[in-house]
Amino acid sequence: MEPHTAGTGRAVNPWAVVAVASLAVFMVFLDAQVLFVAFDDMRSSFPSVSFATMSWTLSAYTIALAAALVPAGRMADRFGRRRVFLVGLVAFTLASVLCALAPSAGLLVALRVVQALGAAALVPASLALVLSVFPPARVPVAVALWGASGALAAAAGPALGALLVQTWDWRAAFLVNVPVGVVALVLGARLLSESREAARARFPDPLGILLLAAALTLLALGIVQSDQWGGRQRRRRPSSSVVSSSSAPSSGGPSRCRTRRST
Repeated sequence: MEPHTAGTGRAVNPWAVVAVASLAVFMVFLDAQVLFVAFDDMRSSFPSVSFATMSWTLSAYTIALAAALVPAGRMADRFGRRRVFLVGLVAFTLASVLCALAPSAGLLVALRVVQALGAAALVPASLALVLSVFPPARVPVAVALWGASGALAAAAGPALGALLVQTWDWRAAFLVNVPVGVVALVLGARLLSESREAARARFPDPLGILLLAAALTLLALGIVQSDQWGGRQRRRRPSSSVVSSSSAPSSGGPSRCRTRRST
């Protein structure tokens, strides 16, 4: 397949674009899977922090990623897919380094949000870059390769996460992103060509984005804190076993009365 000439007039190899985009998507999905495996080891480094608080290292990432995906895609169309892609790579890679060095759980959660924003920029921008350099007949193959990289990361993540935790500790789960991110950044800066569709890039409703983020946050808050809040309610109310045992004699009384009357 001949090199494609993008809007800037710079010739670019479409398969090189697929390779760079797939590398970035592989890194994003690998990070999500590895962190699940490293979570218990991460908790052991912050023994004074509750399980509910530590779980926000996973929940905050998911919420920020889901809320920022659509706005990031529109920003890529408006300001340039290559630019947003490279900014996302820098943000994700730098946040990974800082997460590994985080001295507290609160800072780790905040840095995970920054990491998620970088991932939100990478995913739609990488797909848009792939779509912009392939003719319609080749798009299914290119998208399949792009998606397969994420599937491969999801499959390899648990095993790689276990290996990293056993060899070192949870910080390696973040540092493994650094070489991948640096390679993708260097290749992206050299091989990718800018493309945009500013006329079609209508920015989504800011209020809708905030409401989506708030709804996801409240949902995650209810799930994460359910044990703690439920425990408080259980301490205030008698347990179901106590209620059942205390109601058993009263429920048996009428039945005995009916039995005696029938006899």
